[in-house]
Amino acid sequence: MQIKKIKIKTEKSHICKEIIESLPNWFGLPESNKEYIAGVTDTDFYAVYMHDKVVGFFSIISHFKETSEIYVCGILPDFHRLGIGSKLLRTIEGDLKEKKKKFLTVKTLSSSHPDKGYAKTREFYSACGFSPVEEFKELWGKENPCLFMVKSL
Repeated sequence: MQIKKIKIKTEKSHICKEIIESLPNWFGLPESNKEYIAGVTDTDFYAVYMHDKVVGFFSIISHFKETSEIYVCGILPDFHRLGIGSKLLRTIEGDLKEKKKKFLTVKTLSSSHPDKGYAKTREFYSACGFSPVEEFKELWGKENPCLFMVKSL
């Protein structure tokens, strides 16, 4: 496994597009996907490779001096539950600590929505040390309640 910080904007978009198109159960809204693919260009972008093949990524944005957010992330389905996402996240957290960041946040689909894929996503974030802070029932529309989670670095 190799982790690379990607600097080239077009490469960020290409990786994001490739991965999220492989995850239709998580990324099923074409308009949102277009926003992610365009939006990652201005983020800190980490990709993980297995045998020279990209298998996942995390895109990180900074809102404030002390706080960063997981903007979008994904790991190819065949590589779920292998520890790749958590290893990648630990690398990112190390970089954020060096930058004197205190918190990492993420928004995900709330448990008030019955989606089983996102139940696993919340389990992943909880296992990585994130705590639920607040549910925003209308941030993404009533049909997609948002859970805001935070981790102290």
